Amino acid sequence: MPSFGPDLIRHLPGVAAPALRGLILTLGIGAVAAGACFAATITPELQKHVRRGTFEVVIKKPEKDALTYEKPLPLDLIPFVERNDAYWPVGTAFAIAPNTFVTAAHVMLVSVGSQFGLPAIRDGEGKVYSVDRVLKFATHEDFVVFTVSGAPAVAAFETSTTPALDSPVFAVGNALGEGVVVRDGLLTSVTPEAQDGKWKWLRFSAAASPGNSGGPLLDSEGRVLGVVAAKSPNENLNYALPIESVLNGSDKAALFDSRSSFGIPHLLQGTVVADFKDSFGLPLPYPQFASAVRAALLKNMKDQLAKLAASESARLLPHGGAKLLATLYGSFDPTLVTQGDDGTWDAHSCTADEETQLADDGRVWHCKDESVATLFSLQYPASMPDKQRYRDSREFMDLLLKGVKVPRMVGTQAVRITSFGPAQQEELLRDHFGRVWQLRAWSLGFADAYIVTLALPTPDGYVGMQTIAPSFLLDPIKETLGFVADYLYLSYSGSLTQWRAFLDRRELRPAVFDRFKLQYEPDKRVRLESPRVQLDSAGLMSLGARSSLDLQMTYMLDHGRLIWDVGGITLRQDRDKGTFVAAYRQANPAEDAGRGPRERWEHMTKHNGDFSGTAQHDNEFKNFWVRTVAGGVGPSASASDPGSRALYEVVYNTDNAILPRQFDDIQSKLAQDLKITE
Repeated sequence: MPSFGPDLIRHLPGVAAPALRGLILTLGIGAVAAGACFAATITPELQKHVRRGTFEVVIKKPEKDALTYEKPLPLDLIPFVERNDAYWPVGTAFAIAPNTFVTAAHVMLVSVGSQFGLPAIRDGEGKVYSVDRVLKFATHEDFVVFTVSGAPAVAAFETSTTPALDSPVFAVGNALGEGVVVRDGLLTSVTPEAQDGKWKWLRFSAAASPGNSGGPLLDSEGRVLGVVAAKSPNENLNYALPIESVLNGSDKAALFDSRSSFGIPHLLQGTVVADFKDSFGLPLPYPQFASAVRAALLKNMKDQLAKLAASESARLLPHGGAKLLATLYGSFDPTLVTQGDDGTWDAHSCTADEETQLADDGRVWHCKDESVATLFSLQYPASMPDKQRYRDSREFMDLLLKGVKVPRMVGTQAVRITSFGPAQQEELLRDHFGRVWQLRAWSLGFADAYIVTLALPTPDGYVGMQTIAPSFLLDPIKETLGFVADYLYLSYSGSLTQWRAFLDRRELRPAVFDRFKLQYEPDKRVRLESPRVQLDSAGLMSLGARSSLDLQMTYMLDHGRLIWDVGGITLRQDRDKGTFVAAYRQANPAEDAGRGPRERWEHMTKHNGDFSGTAQHDNEFKNFWVRTVAGGVGPSASASDPGSRALYEVVYNTDNAILPRQFDDIQSKLAQDLKITE
């Protein structure tokens, strides 16, 4: 039997566990955990009545599996009943009137957005009845009242609104997905609900297991006292909603009402109190109900993200970003820009990364840190054609799976998935900085969930984020990824041929490259033009098929506005050798940028130390270079201080033997062919 919600994460390593758990709590969704067992003392007559009026809530399993695995699935490791059941049991329901059934709201939420049709109830004989209309729904109280198609003729439970403390009670439910079970205990106390004290929970000692959610809590005469809802996390006591709350609940509107702390761990330090309050009219046929619920969940996520951003506005970039704005990071694998405990921003270093080499210089890298999502970098094999690179979702995921392993748990065995096939959903997303992301989702049919990637095309492949989304949370999780996209720090690299193909894909290229021109004459020269740097390679080096271009991107301030732009350019004669020409931007550091950027700026302004412009070499005379400083002469520079905005470190490096006097000619060519216009 598959796990849903947070439990699903345990079966799929490499996904955003903390973020997803937080999201589920924010939406006000709970679950029942296992409790202790007591011997049942219910009479045989009452037992029969209970079984006739209690049902499993089930979701249809997929009839076919579209995934490809590394080996045949060892399905014999799955228990016989589960292996041969065409449905997933997800909870319990019971009848309170002719064709009127009750279950917990969080049980019904699991089926919202299901890939496999309508939820249903199943009786003890295995007959299945699809949910037809939703009559009542409330997330705070955690109940839903509904009808089914072709309703069975069953004797509904009587109800009682006067529970007696210390009296015997029976918890009825589809315990552990293995059929309806009756367990006895005592009604031990009543306690106000935690948010506003609007009603009092019934606390009882009868055992409740996963699957009991939505089942009836009965008194000794078989009357419904409440709806089993949750288990206390700290003690062996379970909770039920008084049936009076269901009977008196609104039949005019579906009600969302929950409160929790909302934030994005590992990204922002701040949190907000998330009040999720919404409603829509009832009754509704189930498909329209499901659509309305999904719309409400998505709206709530948008509202909470906006509320979080507004509350943190005084601490969001560029506030606290002095070090970030004065540092050019050299990594070409993606990283998140995160807020530290002191409110400062910096690029987060992955502490648990993994790299997989593919054929023909291909590569998959991913960060295994528990964060908002799994970060990845995919470098396509050089022999793969560029034409379909950004169109073929199957090829993209097949390559990614070679490095980012996604297993399916079958019994106790993890079987690796090698292909998801084409994506079921694809759309484009443009972030705050004009970067165009491809948002894709592939079905995990065995768990009624999706693998979701938000990937940014690069000249040699992709960088991006991957996570898992239970079907009913797909839209909110996509919205969260879109929010996080603004904080992904990356740079670009590729061959000159790859760059030309990348820039020609206008619908996918970032807005910053609308002002960037690249003219490449194969085996001859390359010309680059941007608002800040211009480069012509003709007088500096010869180029060929193995030549490459690296662009280091960075955040910077432009007339007080935070932008994302090219901060460094490196043109390599051969990507695996040491001859290159480069220009690296150094913003004028603020006082709180740290010692490193301030000292570097001082050396650059004085042209001393490494920036003297004299020819240098390593101890083995294998590398020779000249490093100098340019910039501070463009229209953005201060008249009184030419270096007030930014300076550029300009470097020529070669691993070819060269005489010191030849550097005079190189420096002359650098001044002529590499121009800083900022």
